[in-house]
Amino acid sequence: MAAASPTRRPVFDLQPPAISLTPPTSDWKFEEDDALDIVAVTGPHTSKVEPDDWKARLTALLRQTPHAACVGAKRVSADARVHAMGDFVVHPKGFHHLGHGVMGQAYRFAEEVDVIAGGAFVVDRKTFHAVDGAAALTIGHLGGIELGLRLRQAGGRVFAAPQAVATESFTPVPGNEEHQAFVERWGFDWRSPDLDAVKAKYAGQGLLWNASLHSPGMPFEKYEQRGALVWKSYADYEPFRQRAHHLAGAAKQLCPAGELLDVGCGDGLFAHLYARKGIEVVGVDPEPEGVRQAQLMTGEHEYNVPRPTFMVGNGTQLPFDDNRFQAAMMLDVIEHLPNPIALLREVSRVLKPGGQFLVCTPGWGFGMNADPIYHLFEYTVEQLEWQLNATPGFKVVHTGGIGGVYRDVIAVAEKQG
Repeated sequence: MAAASPTRRPVFDLQPPAISLTPPTSDWKFEEDDALDIVAVTGPHTSKVEPDDWKARLTALLRQTPHAACVGAKRVSADARVHAMGDFVVHPKGFHHLGHGVMGQAYRFAEEVDVIAGGAFVVDRKTFHAVDGAAALTIGHLGGIELGLRLRQAGGRVFAAPQAVATESFTPVPGNEEHQAFVERWGFDWRSPDLDAVKAKYAGQGLLWNASLHSPGMPFEKYEQRGALVWKSYADYEPFRQRAHHLAGAAKQLCPAGELLDVGCGDGLFAHLYARKGIEVVGVDPEPEGVRQAQLMTGEHEYNVPRPTFMVGNGTQLPFDDNRFQAAMMLDVIEHLPNPIALLREVSRVLKPGGQFLVCTPGWGFGMNADPIYHLFEYTVEQLEWQLNATPGFKVVHTGGIGGVYRDVIAVAEKQG
């Protein structure tokens, strides 16, 4: 193997992801501070908050920032890793802890976020009462999220700040009743909202504060600018070629017979490799130039199965019957999508029960982005697993990655019968 080749972690020889459940609780603690004119809140799983004057430190940031309603402590786990630098809910990745798992010294400046799901935070007292914060915190596991969204909807801003550090490792795992009540109250699933529906319901309101995520992006012109770029990478770069063969082998394991859907097929290189493995492939991509390149490039080859077919299509409205495909692949796509859950639901719909769906995407790294021009966001494997498990019909059965010169994360979800 060439020295520059990627280190491979097998996709299918891994244990299913571990799921840790925390018993539901509503044991939030909060107290009014007359001198600071704030309400100080600590979560039910917070073991300590440092330094001793953490309330005053967070209040200082609260008062110096226009429209700030809440400032929370950075949360670290017992192993001194960042558990969360605040949390996002109304986000393409759905609910996730910002910075989860990075070294504890990371994040030296405040970060604006959707909510503070746990730990310790201070809230402007007048605003706390205006949104009935005490009632929000009695909800249970979702109390911090409920309060944060109420503050956002009222026009307040929410921050996490490193001037105080709370020790805790809390991730909400509410009971079904609490979860369903949230969905009925807000009109979206807190785990992975359909952002098109959220924008329609809450247009012009404080839930949609993050312009980088909720405003229209520029057109995707990668294929117009670079031509059949994936084919070129395959021809010119040995590590990419080995990565491609590894993923094509995974596709054959997913789909030993029947049809495979290539979601976001681009210029068709991977569809070509799947077909060379004897897989019948249908590729869909929203970019007409990508589809044109796919048809042109695969037209030069012969296959032992029907030639891959390609069509221009929006992944949120796939033109296929329910339960049609045996398997699906989506490579280097989800990081571009402003509303992934809408596409994931459609893939689940068109897969046969028992069919499997492999997603591969560049892994998130602190301060890194594999393509800062075209990538909207990147995932950790835990975030990818979370979002797939939040998709109706899907259950993640394997996770893995490709390392070396790459930092890809991979998850395989199975369509439940």
